[in-house]
Amino acid sequence: MSVYDIPSAVASYILRDVLPSLLMKNIHRPTLYRIQWILARVVMGEKVTANLLAEQLEVSLRTVTRDIDYLINSLHVPLSYDYFKRSYVLSGPIPILFSLPAGMGDPEPAGPPTHIVVEIDKSIVQHFKQLMLHPTQRVVRKTSGEHHIHMDLPVNDMLVQWVLSFGGKVRVIEPQSLKARVHAMAQGIVAEH
Repeated sequence: MSVYDIPSAVASYILRDVLPSLLMKNIHRPTLYRIQWILARVVMGEKVTANLLAEQLEVSLRTVTRDIDYLINSLHVPLSYDYFKRSYVLSGPIPILFSLPAGMGDPEPAGPPTHIVVEIDKSIVQHFKQLMLHPTQRVVRKTSGEHHIHMDLPVNDMLVQWVLSFGGKVRVIEPQSLKARVHAMAQGIVAEH
């Protein structure tokens, strides 16, 4: 590199690396970006405090506090403050966000939530104990040894497709309307092939 190339290299470094980070102030860091940033730090086991986050994200302490509150109360992320570690930590499995939304993206309107009970195969019980599909989810072990998942969701095509995606490892117990829709969709699949 010659003496004449140095100003060019410095200028390109500033344009490529420095300027974008300077421009990315809080107005350019939307809520979703901040939520993902916070969640990533907690999952990676980094020290996470409101003050540290506010400094790293270049936002106010109040904004970070609202973001943490949103994670806990709206997205149902099991996040709590550990006073011994002096950091926010996960106290349970992270729910799969938007995995079974109430009619989101469905062509049919979302109806009222219905109590859903499905029996799950032994081979996938552990999967559902660690994975939160919906805030109302509960895994219940029956005295007969069967495992059931209880959730309150609207019965729609999205839910029917979710049940069918497990093949024979998920069986609808109730409501009867969901059982009938799963049966009808499965027959339609078989009839087409």
